[in-house]
Amino acid sequence: MHKIMVYIIHDRSIDEEVMDILSNLGIKNYTKWQDVVGSGENGPHLGDHVWPALNNITMAVIEDNLKEALLDKIKGLQADFPFVGLRAIVVPVLDML
Repeated sequence: MHKIMVYIIHDRSIDEEVMDILSNLGIKNYTKWQDVVGSGENGPHLGDHVWPALNNITMAVIEDNLKEALLDKIKGLQADFPFVGLRAIVVPVLDML
């Protein structure tokens, strides 16, 4: 079975919803970066007085057969929160020690 790495970059206001998706799919192992700054299609998230929003990044290495289910849930969350930054990036895992 092949593994993939999924980076979920999301406004921290929907962190609980993102974590619920992982939990509901049985994805227990992840790494999270909190209060990350950046700028994307939903505008700057800089954590300052002008652009107060911040992002989180949740990264999980999962079996490839979970990819479609995870991406479907992320698409559903995007539909539920259309004005909140949320992206998923999938990359192959070539090796892992």
